[in-house]
Amino acid sequence: MPVSVTAEKSLSPELSAGLSKLYASSPEFAGGEEAVAEAQRILGAGGLVYVGWFNGKAVSSIMAEGPQDERTLRWIVVHPANRGRGIADRLVSETCRLERQEGRQRFVPGCTAIARLLKMEAARHH
Repeated sequence: MPVSVTAEKSLSPELSAGLSKLYASSPEFAGGEEAVAEAQRILGAGGLVYVGWFNGKAVSSIMAEGPQDERTLRWIVVHPANRGRGIADRLVSETCRLERQEGRQRFVPGCTAIARLLKMEAARHH
């Protein structure tokens, strides 16, 4: 499944709606609107929202925040219809690649699922 990943520095109304719908399936938030508010907070603090796209639709997302030398990756979600296809692994791998292009080398997991994916990514990267 060819998923492309983009680093978003702001949220358009369309992207906000897509993320709200996507994160509505995430148990970490009470609803999609809460997730969009968290994304806005992260963006306002200099972080980024990474979005995985398939056929023009947001199917996955993860948020990165923190100082220049260290990024905490949190709030990963994959649309329920797309789970089990390696999308989370691809999302974390691309997020790390794009972050490394900006000079960031250290990544801190925001949850155990991201910790597992970061271990896999570190094994591939070294």
